[in-house]
Amino acid sequence: MDNYRDFLKPQPKIIVDLLESAIIKRLTKEKRGQGFGMDYKPFLTVRDVPSKGRVHRRPSITHGRIVHLLSDLELAVFLLFDWMPDVIDIREQFPLDPEKTLTLSKRIGIKHPAAKGTLQVMSTDLLVDFNRDGQIISQAISVKYRDDLEDPRVVEKQELERRYWEKLAIEWFMFTENEIPLTLIQNIKWLIPHLYSYELDKSAQWSTFSRVLKAIETFPENKVAIVMKQLDEQQSEKAGTHLQYLRHLLAQGAFTWDMSVINHRSLRTGQLLPSEYWLNEDNEYVYAQ
Repeated sequence: MDNYRDFLKPQPKIIVDLLESAIIKRLTKEKRGQGFGMDYKPFLTVRDVPSKGRVHRRPSITHGRIVHLLSDLELAVFLLFDWMPDVIDIREQFPLDPEKTLTLSKRIGIKHPAAKGTLQVMSTDLLVDFNRDGQIISQAISVKYRDDLEDPRVVEKQELERRYWEKLAIEWFMFTENEIPLTLIQNIKWLIPHLYSYELDKSAQWSTFSRVLKAIETFPENKVAIVMKQLDEQQSEKAGTHLQYLRHLLAQGAFTWDMSVINHRSLRTGQLLPSEYWLNEDNEYVYAQ
């Protein structure tokens, strides 16, 4: 499956001559588009291109690297994959082999992206690797706002990108704002900052989990914020302490709820389910890298 990065080897002179020297520098000297996990360098960064709306630089919980996302929509899609437990790598702004895209564009009759006659290297917004039952599977993800797809030229370039990945036998998907589960994204944003907010040893993990579980089972109809406030008072803790503990435990998978349907602001204790792994003290606690 590594054949999609073969173009990082020396290119035929005709391709080199069609690329800007700045692009050649990115691909060769700066080694953009190469590496995995913490070592990957995106082909484009937030400084390289104008964005639609805000740009984002943020750490990934999958590999700990600072990722470069060029719009709010890219951030939302990235958060979805970064939260998935079977995702093992996410590479943003992944460059496509210009020799292959140029050949493909001529074959299917779609004009290749260029600027002032200079060939441009196309890129895919996210290249995601999954570990599914021990098999590594890659998916290419394009992120586009619906309004942009009203432009026939944008649609043409999307088709060129789709066929590129199809030829490599890698699934390609497009995400627009219509495909974003807003409630799930809001919940993920609520939890992510608390994934590494504590580093509890095994004893502290179990005692904190047990204390929160008992409170949840005692008051199953109340909002979680109210029950956690009661715990603070019982334990003579500063206000907000147990809500932060709960968010940490939720981010660590100690409890689950239907995150796609129920917003955390309206979450009640009876809607939380304790993890069987935590109940059996067989959980895998995630420490900061």
